[in-house]
Amino acid sequence: MKIDLTYIPPEGKKLDFEFSQEWWKPDLKEDRIVGLVGPISGWVKIQPVGKKISVEGSLSTRLRLRCDRCLEPYAWDLSKDFRVFLSLAPFAGELDLELSEDDLNLEFIHGNLLELDQIIKEQVILSLPMKTLCSGECRGLCPTCGCNLNLTTCSCSSKFETPLYQHQ
Repeated sequence: MKIDLTYIPPEGKKLDFEFSQEWWKPDLKEDRIVGLVGPISGWVKIQPVGKKISVEGSLSTRLRLRCDRCLEPYAWDLSKDFRVFLSLAPFAGELDLELSEDDLNLEFIHGNLLELDQIIKEQVILSLPMKTLCSGECRGLCPTCGCNLNLTTCSCSSKFETPLYQHQ
């Protein structure tokens, strides 16, 4: 969804959105987000703040994630509030440009069109936990034969006292 930023009233502009399950396209085959279980819905408010543009909003959905230990997909609920500050790109040429400390908290856009899809996708990815686990008791894969230790027991798993991901 593209939003024209040519004229945003001083009090801001509020938009509701909903993206269907088919909207999410993984970036890589091995992406941690396999897909959406339900649509992504929420709202955004776009408001000028000095020379910057504030985009704040809320989103919620149910994601299908891939477990980092056993690689099996599982459902995970996401509900997130966010706020992003945007500014026009300071320079479109090839010269180096030094950014101020205030510029480090900005996202730069080119032109007067805001790609809301990109902001929503970025917020979904940023909200993922560092480790995506189907459960705290997930036993993962056998490091020798690769079988899912949550579903079966293999003869080679007895060779290891503790799984590689646990601390002694």
